[in-house]
Amino acid sequence: MLLGAYVLGALSAEEDRSVAEHLWHCEECGAEYLEMTETQSLLSLFSEADLLDGLDEEACPERRKTGLDDADLSD
Repeated sequence: MLLGAYVLGALSAEEDRSVAEHLWHCEECGAEYLEMTETQSLLSLFSEADLLDGLDEEACPERRKTGLDDADLSD
């Protein structure tokens, strides 16, 4: 199912309608959809620096790409 893309608003209009119709009839997918939207809402509260805080460069190559150092993350 295209649920992740649906939550992110990344589907075509036709795909969006199809997923919405499925969610209307499927209790299991509806519950998963609610969980995914809650997670997306919570993640949107954090900046990239917040999410990278505490990760060292070896564990997180993305940290190297951003050029963030510990001083940048303290804000």
